[in-house]
Amino acid sequence: MIITRLEASNVLKYRRLSLSLPEKGLIAISGQNESGKSSIGESVCFALFGRTFSVGPDDLHKVVRWGENHCVVRLDFRIADQSYTLSRFLDRDGNHSAKLALEGEEEPFARGVTHVNELLVGLLGFEYEQFVESFYLAQREITTPHPHSQAVKIMAGVAPLEQVDREIGNEIAERKELLEEVEAECDALRQEMDDLGVQEGYLDRLREHRAETLEEREQVVAQVDELRERVAVYEHNTRAAYKAEQARSRASFLRFLFFLLAALVGGSWWLLVPGRETPAGEQFPTLLDQYLPQWQQVPPEWLLWGAAGSVVLFLLMWIRVAVKRGRVGRLRAEAGLLAESLQKARTFDLEVEQEAEPVAVATEAEAPEDPDVLEADELPAVESVPVRPDASELEDIAASVATGEATVRRVLEYAEPEMAWLGYVGGLLGDQAVDLEQAIATEEERVREQRSLLEVQAGIRGKREDVLARIDLRLKAQELLQGSIAHLSNNFNRDIKDLVARMLPRFTDERYEHLQIDQDLRVRVFSAEKRDFMDLEEVSSGTQRQIMLALRLALSQKLLSRKITGKQFAFLDEPFAFFDEDRTRKALAALADLSADISQVWIVAQSFPVDSAVGFDAHIVCERGSEELVLEAG
Repeated sequence: MIITRLEASNVLKYRRLSLSLPEKGLIAISGQNESGKSSIGESVCFALFGRTFSVGPDDLHKVVRWGENHCVVRLDFRIADQSYTLSRFLDRDGNHSAKLALEGEEEPFARGVTHVNELLVGLLGFEYEQFVESFYLAQREITTPHPHSQAVKIMAGVAPLEQVDREIGNEIAERKELLEEVEAECDALRQEMDDLGVQEGYLDRLREHRAETLEEREQVVAQVDELRERVAVYEHNTRAAYKAEQARSRASFLRFLFFLLAALVGGSWWLLVPGRETPAGEQFPTLLDQYLPQWQQVPPEWLLWGAAGSVVLFLLMWIRVAVKRGRVGRLRAEAGLLAESLQKARTFDLEVEQEAEPVAVATEAEAPEDPDVLEADELPAVESVPVRPDASELEDIAASVATGEATVRRVLEYAEPEMAWLGYVGGLLGDQAVDLEQAIATEEERVREQRSLLEVQAGIRGKREDVLARIDLRLKAQELLQGSIAHLSNNFNRDIKDLVARMLPRFTDERYEHLQIDQDLRVRVFSAEKRDFMDLEEVSSGTQRQIMLALRLALSQKLLSRKITGKQFAFLDEPFAFFDEDRTRKALAALADLSADISQVWIVAQSFPVDSAVGFDAHIVCERGSEELVLEAG
């Protein structure tokens, strides 16, 4: 950027300022203190950036000349082959406007302070901070530029990387906050699962215990049914056996009668027919005549048939007796199965106490450690527990039942309490199964809730791993950026050192040329006399300022090579303060041939050596009492 014209009204000291300037060479500005020399540089600064070095942004109204209500500044400048006109307006009420137009065109292509400032940064290649650290040396003590200033960082090329590093740092901070939230969610879920207290395998043990309880209840119910059925069989068979025994007795008696009848009738026939020649046979008819005079009316063969019939009836009765005896045996044997059932029922030896504890059921707040707490010896109490017959009675009743000697009454007196007790136990087991069913349903709900929490936890853990991975990725990116920043900074310091080493001998008459510049831009200069590097405090103030001026110009050169296209101007306000005339002459000679890129150099001083070999392309003389300053290029 090369300034071709500066016009201002009511800016700082000047009511009117109009300067037409050469595009290259040295532009000298001289005059006494408070003659308005620095106002020229601040007018340029205000035109470019809407602010000045001496007046802060909050006191911008002080730019308006004392006693006036507003000020106007116009700056014509060239960048490469294109010329521009920049104008600003400011009043004491804080109204600020800006316009940017191409030279020769009345209509600006940008209006408004913000829009114009944004376009200017793109056109100039630098912002205000970089300008005052390089091309604009305001009236102040020349000091080492701050190594961590934004301007120096932009010159070094690390500013974009640091911006990315800050953005990544912000992202890491955001993700760490997110990680804390995720960790809090994980802790809350862990606490919720701890409070839930689901135990591994507890639900399976509950189900197994319920199956065992139901199976035991079925066995008890089946045993009660078996007892009831066999008691009924015993009762029925006992009566049936009694009747069969009576029928057998009658058949035995009839069998005996038929045997006697068969023997009597058969013997009579034998004595009358085949054995009538025997002495007994000769006497038998006499006896019959005596006791049965009508016997001769009965044919002898009838007696034979009567004997045969009696034998047949005897045999039939014999068979009946055998049948009845077999039936009685079968009835007794079938009834005797009751003894087996009574002994089997006694195997259900469950101790049911009147004051037993209630069944424990798992809740969401607390789950039993093991379902064995639901054993039968902890069945719930009821108002009345049936009394079970004593075990000692079983032997007597079983033995008598097996032999059929037990009466139905005695059997019922033992079996009914036994069945009542078993029925009671079956009912308790059923209630226990219901309680277990409720416990299982509750535990299943808790297990489902745990699975849901585990799914949520798995999602949160995945989210946590993702956040950690993203943080780790950004930390690695920061590590790479820091390495790149360090590399660029080292290269920048090396380049600055080389640039200063080329300029410094020209400012110091070849006395100093080797410098050390560390990471913080602290400078040490090599002394040929001491053959060692010295701190700046060890050299004279004039030499210090020469070194600092060389460093400032080196920064300008670095900024030019990195950000700016075309020629550039530099404004040096009182760079030779505390210089003697000899140092001033050498510095002017060096500035006259400073760089092909910095082709327009403004130099402000109270006065310049008369016998300087350097000629100025323009010399602006400021007078303390003048409110106007006009210069037209020759």
